[in-house]
Amino acid sequence: MEAAVADAMAPFEIDYTRGEELDIWDAWRITGGTVHGGGFNVLPGHERDSRLIHEFPSRWLTNSTTTPNDFGWCAGGPRELLDFSASREEAAELADAAWRQWRELAAELPAPRPWEFYYARQQVDPGAYSTEQASADYYGQPLARAFKDYLQTLPIKRYSFWFFSSDPLINVGSVGREEFVASEVEGALRRRNLLSLEGWWYEDGSPGIHGACDSTADCPHEPELPAGYDRIDRYLTALPGDTLLVNVRCHV
Repeated sequence: MEAAVADAMAPFEIDYTRGEELDIWDAWRITGGTVHGGGFNVLPGHERDSRLIHEFPSRWLTNSTTTPNDFGWCAGGPRELLDFSASREEAAELADAAWRQWRELAAELPAPRPWEFYYARQQVDPGAYSTEQASADYYGQPLARAFKDYLQTLPIKRYSFWFFSSDPLINVGSVGREEFVASEVEGALRRRNLLSLEGWWYEDGSPGIHGACDSTADCPHEPELPAGYDRIDRYLTALPGDTLLVNVRCHV
């Protein structure tokens, strides 16, 4: 399988022989089987499937070893085993529910102290009151704890690490519902680059680069899909179930 990935990646190796836009990587490896490691969520019930791909040892690092997948995650596998159910619509619903829950909890629990209170205390006697303790006390306030417990009940593991990752005492408690929902949705879905089955490289949501051509200026082909991360999500979801997807981390 690694050989097949190498063949697909070859047109985009940095070798200075074609258009500069095709010089994309100088090293890569199959990775992403850990929680929020950039790989894929596994559909429930398929976590032990032998077709799931694990992180490969790096070909450029000494003493690099295969890393077992975390339960529910993988570095790749057949599309039909991977969970692509995360959506902007559900993310908006979850964010809206979280904002409302915060308001309910805030009405019942003591008002939290701002970070500045704990920071000032730490500055008075750093030896007796560490920054770590100040942070623990700040996030250990009843409202913050209750909200964290609530988030753990939501189906958000298939979303990006950035979904609900910011300081809730600031980013929930100090903004309106629409602003909060819009901000959370923006970071909810993973932003993957894509190397398509037809050899098109899509990066940063931009138009594709065709590996079969010497430059984008001289490429006569129509892109396989329009620009935009949402197009990438739709493309992956629509692939046949037996299509093998692999998460690759590049050094560029």
